[in-house]
Amino acid sequence: MKHIRLFRGVCAIAFGGVGFFAVAQDFSFDPVRPEIVSVRADGMGGYFAAEESGFDTLSTNPAALAYVDKEWSISRLAAEVSGPLFDIPTAISSGDVTENLLDLVGENNGIYLGANITGPLAFGKVDRNYGFGVFGRTITSADVPSLTSAKLLTGEELLLTGGYGLPVYESGLKSLAIGLQLKGFVQTFVYEDSTAITVLDDLMGINLQTLPAALSSGFGVDAGLMYRYGPGFSAGITCKDLFTPVFTTGYDSLNDFMKGDSSSDTITDLVDPYLNVGVGYDFPLPDTWITITDWRVMADYRDILDLTNPVYRNPLLNVAIGTEVVIFDVVSLRAGISDTYLATGLGVDLSIFEIDLAMWGSELGLDPGKRPLLNMALSLSFEY
Repeated sequence: MKHIRLFRGVCAIAFGGVGFFAVAQDFSFDPVRPEIVSVRADGMGGYFAAEESGFDTLSTNPAALAYVDKEWSISRLAAEVSGPLFDIPTAISSGDVTENLLDLVGENNGIYLGANITGPLAFGKVDRNYGFGVFGRTITSADVPSLTSAKLLTGEELLLTGGYGLPVYESGLKSLAIGLQLKGFVQTFVYEDSTAITVLDDLMGINLQTLPAALSSGFGVDAGLMYRYGPGFSAGITCKDLFTPVFTTGYDSLNDFMKGDSSSDTITDLVDPYLNVGVGYDFPLPDTWITITDWRVMADYRDILDLTNPVYRNPLLNVAIGTEVVIFDVVSLRAGISDTYLATGLGVDLSIFEIDLAMWGSELGLDPGKRPLLNMALSLSFEY
């Protein structure tokens, strides 16, 4: 009898372990990388590893904080929209919206509809050696690569970040700095993996109450290195999300999330590290010039670690170049190439606030031209 009871106990533990494993496997959720939207960066082809750029340095390279000038951010509202933007007004204004969007799926090798908005919560400060910020972000995306496969994701993010950059070597015109940046974030999402018809119906009808929900929280570390020679040349390497674990709990519906009734155990995952290297150059301009008051160029090779994956993007997609010309200290003209597509931008600094516009292309596929995506952005920022 003693052996029988022991055998039953072992079986119970074994089946209990299998049951636990099954529950854990029923829920899976890919972590979402926290980020800060900058329309200024969008117009140049993104953030660059060798760039010190005021308050946006919190998104470029933490080592650049060793050289940053003091700047406060009181608020920012920066909105990116993505998709077949010139076809959507016609699709919405005529007939069945879902049916019109399904037609676009067939005509364009799939479609992607997205909105990515930082703010109006975007408060923080950078000063020589350090920086911090608190940001709110709203995310909505519908990725429809085919009629039988589609993903919907919409939610909110609260991000707190702070970093420190320290010069470790200085000799004449040469300087080397290292930087470390910490972050903590909370994200809430509603999501769905289904057919194109279901996802587009839910998106257009804003029918989210019954969809599965997820609550994610995490913390992370970014690290960087920057070398400067004189006032013009800089070279940098930065690894975003060097170590960023994310803890996610699933809910059967948004209603259950509001009640606090979870449907899964908390799962743990890691955000993929994002390693960039780059160079930059600020042209030395005569003090007597009043027309062009600043001019910089930058070049990056991004996401180097992607090349270690069994299936990786065409290496050309990881090359980025960008430039910004400032006229009369008021108007900024920007251009760049990222994902092999052109980026353009315009900024107007009105002292009290700044307005930025950008339009650029990006690639959702593994090769140039496979699944091109058009993006446009507008921001209003109060940074001093």
